[in-house]
Amino acid sequence: MIQQEYEELEQSINPKEATLEDLSVYDRIIICTSGGKDSTACILYLLDIGIPKDKLVLWHHDVDGGVPFMDWPVTGNYVRALGEALGINTEFQWRTGGFYEEMMRENKLTNNVQFEDGQGNVTTLPTKNGKLSTRRKFPAKTASLRTRWCTAYLKIDVMRRVLNNHPDYQRGKYLVITGERREESANRAKYLNVEKHPCDRKDRQVTWWRTIIEWPEAKVWEIIEKYRILPHPAYWLGFSRTSCFGCVFCTADQWATVRDIAPSKFDELVRLEQELNHTIDNKLTLIELANNGISRVPRNMDPEKWVRMALNRDITTADIIMDKWQLPAGAFTGAAGGSI
Repeated sequence: MIQQEYEELEQSINPKEATLEDLSVYDRIIICTSGGKDSTACILYLLDIGIPKDKLVLWHHDVDGGVPFMDWPVTGNYVRALGEALGINTEFQWRTGGFYEEMMRENKLTNNVQFEDGQGNVTTLPTKNGKLSTRRKFPAKTASLRTRWCTAYLKIDVMRRVLNNHPDYQRGKYLVITGERREESANRAKYLNVEKHPCDRKDRQVTWWRTIIEWPEAKVWEIIEKYRILPHPAYWLGFSRTSCFGCVFCTADQWATVRDIAPSKFDELVRLEQELNHTIDNKLTLIELANNGISRVPRNMDPEKWVRMALNRDITTADIIMDKWQLPAGAFTGAAGGSI
């Protein structure tokens, strides 16, 4: 029922190579910021090369729509605190009801999109087109956006609709930055460094730059250490990426860790697997996955502190700059996970 929607979305993101101009010519530079190490490194690199802070804006796609369900509860406040600590404006974007309502959607259109402007005002973009359809499935563990709908519907489509309708971006030249790196996967190794963004049009130039695509992980951590930025709490708990807390790409060890630190959340996802008769993994249930893994919470790095910070929303600007920087436990532990 929803195949046509995916085909239209995938057609809108077919890459077309472009040329990066002198950064001074862009009216605004949008950095898509997940809270992960790679998008953080993009921000710090732009500051390193002297881009004025008032030319930068951080855009965060809140996959849960403000009510923690699948993502780390701390992520939204971490991103906002990071922007405040660096003196860069941060704007949030989300689909109403977030991950949960999109997953449970039954015989209805996908929900509206909402976004903040630079003053914190919220605008709603109603969903008017499309066909009534039913989802009631977890995203598939695959590269295809047709079935891995979380990336398509909660990030890519949300950003596309906001950029096309945001009053501040209707005319001019804009640069969109994301933090994919070739080292992460065979699929990402094929990405273009610079391409036309799907929102590029005749009266508005939008260029997409994967700023650190050639960087090894070591260089990412080096620039984060230089600025003494606190890595997202997920890294301190042994996670190599800051994809969603319940990401479909989580390994058996990561699911064992989730069960260890958040048993009620783990039980909720198990219940939903049973209700939907559909598993998060392609082959195994969550219980089977967790039973096959080992919790990797490091016991030598004050685990209670990091669990408390990761599962709450009370991180502040004062937490972002570390007095004595340390490499978190999740560094150099692999590329499992589906975010940047």
